[in-house]
Amino acid sequence: MNKYKDMTYTIRKDGRLMKKKEFKGKSYCLYSDNEKDLYNQYIELNYKLNTEQISNNKILFKTYAEKWLKLNSSGKSEATIKEYKYIVNTYLITYFGNEYIDKIKREDIKKLQSDLLENNHIELAHKCIRYMRTICNEAIIDDYLIKNPCLNIKEPKLVHKEKEILTKEQDELLLKSQHKYAPFFRILRYTGMRREEITALTANDVNLKNKTISINKAVSFASNQPKLKETKNKKSRIVPILDLIYNDVEKIINECKENKRTYLFTKQTDNKMLSQEAIRCMTNSICKELGFTFTPHQLRHSYCTMLYYSGIKIKETQNLMGHSSAKMVYDLYAHLDAQKEDTSIKINNYLNPKAVVKRVVRFKKKAS
Repeated sequence: MNKYKDMTYTIRKDGRLMKKKEFKGKSYCLYSDNEKDLYNQYIELNYKLNTEQISNNKILFKTYAEKWLKLNSSGKSEATIKEYKYIVNTYLITYFGNEYIDKIKREDIKKLQSDLLENNHIELAHKCIRYMRTICNEAIIDDYLIKNPCLNIKEPKLVHKEKEILTKEQDELLLKSQHKYAPFFRILRYTGMRREEITALTANDVNLKNKTISINKAVSFASNQPKLKETKNKKSRIVPILDLIYNDVEKIINECKENKRTYLFTKQTDNKMLSQEAIRCMTNSICKELGFTFTPHQLRHSYCTMLYYSGIKIKETQNLMGHSSAKMVYDLYAHLDAQKEDTSIKINNYLNPKAVVKRVVRFKKKAS
């Protein structure tokens, strides 16, 4: 068996080259006197057969996209499914729903991207192109497309805004606050919990004697109302109750016992778990009194930054934060390292003539 590029072929007794291809139960034989011509015939045959296959497999984009949604939602979190449906139904099906999937052109997709960018929806444009590319790739596998119309369409570059942390002055204001929701946000700030985790926190998860909190479950806010689920990395973790928040935690635990309440923080109306909207209202309320704005995630980022300046190692920080990998912590630590001391200063100090002489002297002493 001989090979030319990605095509294998045989040589007949009369010296001619032959390529045999099986497709849908039929055999096709190609002949030529040279490899290049035989290969061109082979490429043309493939294109013709695939084109015929596609023409017999017509399907509307809407039909295929809805099928894609069902097949790819299995096993995903509610938040991920919610995003899938939002992007596909609101944008992709709105633009291309009534078109046959093989009739969608590159310029049609570019038009969607352009419309979103004109309205400054950069992240949305990025996601639409990404999902469209994935759907079309699967349509190729399912013999509805020959090539992906998203080829050479680049997603707009996302510029991630640097995460802010609370300043020392803001931390002081939060610590001194007498606002009714202040304990909730102080505990978030000094444990690094996600809002989905503190919502699921029960009195049984708190050990006042050992000064620890066990984070072993969370909630999903996909439909505003909380729904219990595993933690984000599907693992439990233990975080310390720092002295700054011990009194807050102790007071809340006592309230739970007195009122026979399961969850540490609940709605005031019915003692049920906090909803996404309830947390948003709580955040707005305390921010208004404190005189500055923040998000629950900023408090988590502030906690992680505090661990860095406290000298906590990357692996331990990963465990305390509940990250599945150390990458996010490593990136933050590297960023803070760069801020702490300019790289150029380190290099210049290393290359300083006096420093070089000292290293040579030390080397000679060791050698002797």
